[in-house]
Amino acid sequence: MIKNSNSLLDIHRYSLDTLNDLYHSLTKLYDEDKRSLQAIVIFLKKVIQEDTEIKLIIEEMDKKEGIKAQKSKLKIEKIAETWLKKAYFQHLYHKYSIIRGYFTKFIKEIIRPQSKLGKDKLKRTSIYYFDRYNDKYKKKLKRCRSNDRVLELQKKYPKLNIVDAFAFGLIIEKFATTNEDLEWFENIVQILIKRRE
Repeated sequence: MIKNSNSLLDIHRYSLDTLNDLYHSLTKLYDEDKRSLQAIVIFLKKVIQEDTEIKLIIEEMDKKEGIKAQKSKLKIEKIAETWLKKAYFQHLYHKYSIIRGYFTKFIKEIIRPQSKLGKDKLKRTSIYYFDRYNDKYKKKLKRCRSNDRVLELQKKYPKLNIVDAFAFGLIIEKFATTNEDLEWFENIVQILIKRRE
């Protein structure tokens, strides 16, 4: 299974009292190295307090890993990502088309800009994020439909729509096309088709 690709910048904002409790709990477990434990807790405090230097270091780490902090995403980007995941479900399940115009209309109903400039900016931004995530999900769908291991699994269960179900799992980032994830997915399929006794 794919792990949620959350950045350290997305860490819960623990209170200082809670972090102090963490330090005391860790010193009981790892009594021999209190300086290292202090460094860890100080690091966590700086992350939570959004220390500029630490934030830059973590953003560089995120870039290397190809992830982005959820907190750094714009509201419109989060809406586009969620809307498209739901649209792809409708596309795969009901064969509905995914239309950019529906999304831009949906965004206008939520954000409701007042000025002409605001409307133009919203339209450009919504199109940008729609295209960005739509392209990403199209590529995942295409890769899934041409993946030999997924196609083998489809042959094994010809009465089920394995390919599209697994593709949706890729889109919502619950699976990857690894042997382990395909095995987990097949286990789920076996549970679903097993008759209740």
